[in-house]
Amino acid sequence: MERDYLLEIGCEEIPAGFVGPALWHGGRQFEEMLSKARLSFRKVDIFGTPRRLAYVVRGLSDRQEASSNTVLGPPRSVAHDASGKPTKAALGFAKSQGVDVSALSVFPTDRGEYMGVVRKESARPVQEILPKIVSDFLPSIPFRKSMRWADLDVRFARPVHWMVSLYGDEIIPFTFGNVTAGRSTYGHRFLSPGAIDLPEVSAYPEMLAEARVLVDLSVRKDRIHQGILKISRSTGMKWVEDEPLVETVANLVEYPVVLMGRFEEKYLALPREVLVTSMRNNQKYFVFEDAKGRLRPCFAFVSNMIVPDDAVVIAGNERVLRARLSDAEFYYWDDLKKPLFDRTEALKKVLFQADLGTYWEKIERMAGIAEYVASFGFPVKAQECRRAAFLSKADLTTGVIKEFPELQGVMGRHYAGKTGEQEEVALAVFEHYLPKGQSDDLPSTDIGTAVAIADKIDMVCGCFGVGLIPTGAADPYGLRRHTLGILSILEARNLRIPVEGLVDRSLASLAGKLKSPANGVKKKIMEFIAGRYLNLRVSQGAPTDLVEAVLAAGLTDVVDLRAKLDALTAFRAEEAFEPLAEVFKRAINITKPYDGPLAVSEKLFEHEEERDLAAAADSVSGRVAAAARDGRYAEAFREMAGLQPLVAAFFEKVLVMAKDEKVRNNRLALLKGLSAAFTSVADFSKVASSGQPKQG
Repeated sequence: MERDYLLEIGCEEIPAGFVGPALWHGGRQFEEMLSKARLSFRKVDIFGTPRRLAYVVRGLSDRQEASSNTVLGPPRSVAHDASGKPTKAALGFAKSQGVDVSALSVFPTDRGEYMGVVRKESARPVQEILPKIVSDFLPSIPFRKSMRWADLDVRFARPVHWMVSLYGDEIIPFTFGNVTAGRSTYGHRFLSPGAIDLPEVSAYPEMLAEARVLVDLSVRKDRIHQGILKISRSTGMKWVEDEPLVETVANLVEYPVVLMGRFEEKYLALPREVLVTSMRNNQKYFVFEDAKGRLRPCFAFVSNMIVPDDAVVIAGNERVLRARLSDAEFYYWDDLKKPLFDRTEALKKVLFQADLGTYWEKIERMAGIAEYVASFGFPVKAQECRRAAFLSKADLTTGVIKEFPELQGVMGRHYAGKTGEQEEVALAVFEHYLPKGQSDDLPSTDIGTAVAIADKIDMVCGCFGVGLIPTGAADPYGLRRHTLGILSILEARNLRIPVEGLVDRSLASLAGKLKSPANGVKKKIMEFIAGRYLNLRVSQGAPTDLVEAVLAAGLTDVVDLRAKLDALTAFRAEEAFEPLAEVFKRAINITKPYDGPLAVSEKLFEHEEERDLAAAADSVSGRVAAAARDGRYAEAFREMAGLQPLVAAFFEKVLVMAKDEKVRNNRLALLKGLSAAFTSVADFSKVASSGQPKQG
């Protein structure tokens, strides 16, 4: 027999951003725990509001499945002594399994006969095992932060006040903290605050809806959508669609009521971003625009209450927004009294990071690096890049940013344009923060590109220089994101800036700040950047071993690396690839310990294969090097492939590790020189065998 099971945890208001992950990830975790307990069910449905998380297990069987498991112990040959008595090995195994040694049986395996025991577990009723499963499940529900309350030894997102645990119409009790689960839930805190005794699981959503709680998130979201669209139709205005905000607001209320408010038209003189941020981010209001995309002086908001007079609620929300917009208006016009460039001086008093100094020191470093970047792609804009770098952080001193810090860069661009800066310089103040994430836009201008790279490489090198290095679990300064941003920008803009040169330029500007020798810091940074490049390429589908082979030849510039990787990937499809990879992998591996001179003496050759390989090696190595210098990597790999038969013949006929030391070293020098010439293009020792690429 099967029935539905309801688990509801009622608590104080959970932050909106906690509800979705707790339900989704918690539901998956609950499914895994039920399956591990050998309980069959169809699925787990999730429901939740700010005051409750609920998991409904559909079609949960009333008994777990029985199990039979064979546990093997010691080999039969060591389980008994010569007289047939059990040894310590057999006695110890039997004790560990909770059985008498006489209960052990012989089990044949591919490795021989072993002593073992069959462990059988009967099918226990769900009423016996669910309390333990749920008690283990509750602490595993993921929250960004959890808390303790009273003197209880439990943690949850917020203090728990009630719990429901119903299997069909039957209570399955358990205790969490000081709350014992039963059948009583609670309705809306204000509209229907009393207890509700659920007769069975199927009554759950309907009885809560009667108590003004829409427990299904999708129902609340649909209600919000319909309310906003009703306002849109009645006013002729277009809603600026914002699904993330709908989700957030839906997790802030249990019974959404959509209302419309207005604000004074004079505030439309403020930049759109200020208005939207004030309404959306701070107040969770929805905004509207006309057919031409201009904001209108009205907004929609969601109340969690039904009141006799909506006008009272509307007036209260309008009053709160008016105060925010009034502050923003004052700060905005006050900010415009001073040119943005004149504000840079104030950055001398704004701390960037304790060990890295002020923001003034940072923009000084950025200006030099931005000029260096410009020298590779757009040298005529070098001075504009310097100016944009100095302007890039100036908006941190403005009143609007102190009120709305999320508008950094946005307001800088606006103020720069309003106070006389060139259009591209002004845009660079905004673009230097890009990309903010993996799918974000990249800078679209030359100047924005230069300042974005300067800002990010200064952050990476600065943090490494003072010991703020990311760990596997933490990257508080976003150095992985900054590094990926640099790599993405360089490739998208086709900038052939040597990564090592960029790091050198940044470290030079940090000379007085470094806590460790520059060479050691540089080595760690280069390894970090190479690791990010590997992850980036593998995430885009490149084989791990080929990326490693290219990186082992040196972290040059990203345009060169991409060309080399593309050529190597194409070469892998050719018949010549596998034989070439095998012989050069052998050559690289056999010569790794050799660190002697690379001079080769023809007088020490004993075989024609040595002479043939040496004769071809010089000319082929030269052609490979020339092709690589010009970026003709497909040609370089074809030249290498031409040597493969000679190298293969060498290994077949010549004993590299000859007894005569001079002969041995001469042969090692020949292979070492050849390997060095080719590993400067790609290290074939990194390539997976048998033509099977390693996947990341």
